[in-house]
Amino acid sequence: MRKHRFRHLLVLLLLLLAGAGAVRAWFYIDGQVQPILVPMNQAYTGYSNLPKKVLGLHLEPFTFRGWDGGDMQAVLVTKEGEESSRQLTVMSDLSANPVEKLEVIDYVLVCVDWDHGIRSALPLAETFTAAGLRCVLWDPRGQENRRAYCTHGLRESQDVPLLIDALAKRCERSHPVIVAVGQGYGAGLMLQAAAQDKRIQGLAVIDAYASLRQSVRRMLPDSLFTPVILELMDLRMERTAGMECFDVAPVEQASFIDRNVPVLVIHLTLDNPVCTLADTLTIYHRLRSDRREVWAILNEASLPALSSRQRDVLPDVKRLFDEDTAMTSLVHWLDGPVAEAILSPRIADPARPVPSSDLHL
Repeated sequence: MRKHRFRHLLVLLLLLLAGAGAVRAWFYIDGQVQPILVPMNQAYTGYSNLPKKVLGLHLEPFTFRGWDGGDMQAVLVTKEGEESSRQLTVMSDLSANPVEKLEVIDYVLVCVDWDHGIRSALPLAETFTAAGLRCVLWDPRGQENRRAYCTHGLRESQDVPLLIDALAKRCERSHPVIVAVGQGYGAGLMLQAAAQDKRIQGLAVIDAYASLRQSVRRMLPDSLFTPVILELMDLRMERTAGMECFDVAPVEQASFIDRNVPVLVIHLTLDNPVCTLADTLTIYHRLRSDRREVWAILNEASLPALSSRQRDVLPDVKRLFDEDTAMTSLVHWLDGPVAEAILSPRIADPARPVPSSDLHL
């Protein structure tokens, strides 16, 4: 009798331990998934997404209809009034090294974060407006934070063609010339958008990750349970937001960008497991563009970790000294390869012929 009671107690204890372990594992998985599904920029916590006034900038808000039918908040940004320090830095460089062909570009689409999408993109907008360009920023999260979960460009990239449609209605030209610049989250989104819409005629991506799966894997500690954790995280994301890490791979989309589109891949952030130098080189390697370039601030400690294929493209890397240099150089890149490509006839790709109806885009 005592043996039966002992067995019952042992089974009960094991069940309780298993239940406690399952609950703990669930909270751990949920804790790992939450910043992926809702990536918040803590630097802007407590601030409105659309500032009332920004030094050196004129903000003209407008809305457009997103892919899911809801309103999206956007803003057209131009230079106005007293210049900011960032604008003065760019203008000082341009006074010594003038640009000549930027007027062929109608709009620069700028995307950085899913959360606070407009405010986080303002520093880049300052750089481009200092050169006389018009920037367009928008909130990928939707007006008034309508979208509950981030899909890292998988669905948000479908907003970009609709945004371009809205800009075409506002522009003097029937087919406005559009270039795109993305950083971090925005880099992944723009790579996916440029593969979908040929109206994007130039693309620069800063600190892009190759695939969400790889980035998430690098954020987790190495253990025997890591593959199981990844599978459980994918299951949680699929049930919550209808996506898995495998679904988001900007490096795969990079290979579908038209060969006529100049693409610049820049690596600025050092020691960041989300977007590494290896990611930048892999994306660059997959591009088919006739005018592709790769720039990087190189951390010598990261070079031994590169694969042989990634090492093969190291001679193509233009070395940067700091972020300020990269930003002013980016303006000159828009005035150089991008403007030249816009003014040149489009070349049909034998592998993916350009339909005659698309030749004017």
